[in-house]
Amino acid sequence: MENNPTPHPLLCWDIVLEGIERRKQLKKDLEALQNIMYRNEWKEVRAAFQEALIWEDKTIIVTDSQLNIIHATENLHTMNGYWPHEVIGQRPTLFQGPATSLDTRKAIKMAIDALQPFQTALVNYRKNGSTYTCHIEGFPIFNQSGRLVNFMAIEKAA
Repeated sequence: MENNPTPHPLLCWDIVLEGIERRKQLKKDLEALQNIMYRNEWKEVRAAFQEALIWEDKTIIVTDSQLNIIHATENLHTMNGYWPHEVIGQRPTLFQGPATSLDTRKAIKMAIDALQPFQTALVNYRKNGSTYTCHIEGFPIFNQSGRLVNFMAIEKAA
């Protein structure tokens, strides 16, 4: 008889454990987004953020009206190496650098200044300095009184 251990088949529990942490993360992110939504009395609830987060595994960043990041979903770390707590209080320009198109940056700024939604792709930088193409759908969020309270960006690295 050989001394080689018998390989064990992949157990169902192994697959379940892998998804438990992701589901916990999603629950935490959705609760945080809902708290922001209720606290700021969002006029129009964008259900797109739930679908984007759960089914499309996109990263969501919420800023205040001055563009300071107040929330980032946990999967930000997978996209660019930053943990959400590292970017709170920073501006999204933190992810930009020399290879980020000035024209694209200007177009985003014009949309934000005009309080208009936008979709674009631009070169962003990971925490380690490497670049990636980031597809962004950004839009302003208004409260029940019509006052700008937040901006939201739904992002996916390509």
